[in-house]
Amino acid sequence: MQKTASPKMQSTVVGVDVGGTKVLASLVDGMGSLLGRVYRPTIIDSPEATLDGIARTVEQAIRESGVSRQLVRGVGLGIPGLIDPARGIGVASVNLNWRDVPVKAELEARLDLPCAIENDVKAAALGEARYGAGKGLENLVFLVIGTGIAAGIVLDNKVYRGPTGMAGEIGHAMIERDGPPCKCGGHGCFEALASGPAIAARAARKLSSGRPSLLAKAGEGLTAEDVFQAAAMGDALARETAEEVGEYVAFAIQFLALAYDPRIVVLGGGVPQAGKPFLDPVLHFLDRQAKQNWVFRELYRPGFLQVSRLGSDIGVLGAAALVAQ
Repeated sequence: MQKTASPKMQSTVVGVDVGGTKVLASLVDGMGSLLGRVYRPTIIDSPEATLDGIARTVEQAIRESGVSRQLVRGVGLGIPGLIDPARGIGVASVNLNWRDVPVKAELEARLDLPCAIENDVKAAALGEARYGAGKGLENLVFLVIGTGIAAGIVLDNKVYRGPTGMAGEIGHAMIERDGPPCKCGGHGCFEALASGPAIAARAARKLSSGRPSLLAKAGEGLTAEDVFQAAAMGDALARETAEEVGEYVAFAIQFLALAYDPRIVVLGGGVPQAGKPFLDPVLHFLDRQAKQNWVFRELYRPGFLQVSRLGSDIGVLGAAALVAQ
């Protein structure tokens, strides 16, 4: 008598986190457990070479998981850049040197499995909604603060993209009219004020005035992580920097909350991993906004702001959620 696979295994999909330097693939079961992880360097010699490398990574992940290929429902891929999931096309990805690449069709031909693609941040938002802090919730915002800044928005259990796919590009919203230049060509954008490199640059400008600080020993290698570590040690310059950044982040969170009315906002990316030195100023300014503004107070409740607990698995889980949903 043939043994029937459990419902958990029948829901197995492959999640693929495609980055500019590495590709991570894993099988993900119906409970959100990763069945092994396979890392390979991203080959960016040509779009065809990149797709070949992704396909090999998926095949290796399936083999090493020990799961029968017949139980794999499909493959989801989170990809940086502008993605058209309906047509399955990678419209533009600077990190991959892609322009109008038919990713879905090419990978389905290579793998003989159904594939779904999405922008990596938007996919990660869906991962949080299905497997993370937003499990069981229909609406959330996933705000990534790292080298860059962007948001993924889930409304009624679906990623909201907008007609051009640009929904959530909050990193390029102007917050400070005369602020520092941004790589998008604007000035005072959220990303130019509160991303990891922007935090380090803000602290460096303060140091250049000759103010004493523990950060002086970091030299040109100063990072946002250094700033928050120094803030935790009571360094005045670092704490001032953290407070200024916290106000920008709180402003953006309030804006997103009032625009989309999410149940929660989840923070991802490297910067929020600093913990209390980063979060305390953000929460302070959010509390102040809620006291001053009754409209925002209607939305802001205990637990409204959370930090992702999915860690480095968020990319794979988000990609898997594209198929699992």
